Amino acid sequence: MSKSDGVDLEKRSFIHKLTGAGALTMLAQVLGPAANPNLAAIAAQKPSKGGDVALLNEAILLEQKAVNTYQAALQADLIKTPALVDAAFAFVIDHQYHRETISRFVRGTLKATPPITDDKKIGTFPVPESVLKGKEADVLRYALTLEVIASKTYLDFLSGKLNTPDAKGLIASILAVETQHVAVSRTALMLVLKDKGLAEDKQLVPFPFFNEQPTPAVPA
Repeated sequence: MSKSDGVDLEKRSFIHKLTGAGALTMLAQVLGPAANPNLAAIAAQKPSKGGDVALLNEAILLEQKAVNTYQAALQADLIKTPALVDAAFAFVIDHQYHRETISRFVRGTLKATPPITDDKKIGTFPVPESVLKGKEADVLRYALTLEVIASKTYLDFLSGKLNTPDAKGLIASILAVETQHVAVSRTALMLVLKDKGLAEDKQLVPFPFFNEQPTPAVPA
């Protein structure tokens, strides 16, 4: 409990001072490990160290795809509100840290080889025409959709898919940040842009437990 018996909410800064193209290379869903069908097949395998490597390597590639998608949205000026631009940069930085940390874990702890993340070969997540030509709220709702998919995927990893205790600890730590992205995106949509969230988002915290949050369909 904080002062005056209320909840002391620690505000995470959205403002990251980034300069030039070099800053973008530092940036990091994710937007959405769940957006790749390879994960379903990998996750169906019996838990093992090798299965952990396969899951985490796929996550590395998808984290890079998230970076590429956010960068493309920022460079195309699809996000215009200054505070939301700052938030997007902050999200991207988080995702790159995730990618780098998972890569180090695969290499150092699991003694395996993480994939090479080549921006041009990996590309972005599919962005629907309705998002490209829509309002800023449509872009943010698209990002919220992918962040929810990512969070639910990492939750699934923790619910019997990963075998290595250290891998579970790493993904649990990442999941906590992904769900923050979900909360911030929903709040921005509903309070800043005065628009709707996802179909089931009747309030800022629509469910008391995250596993109750429906997993949205991957935008196409």
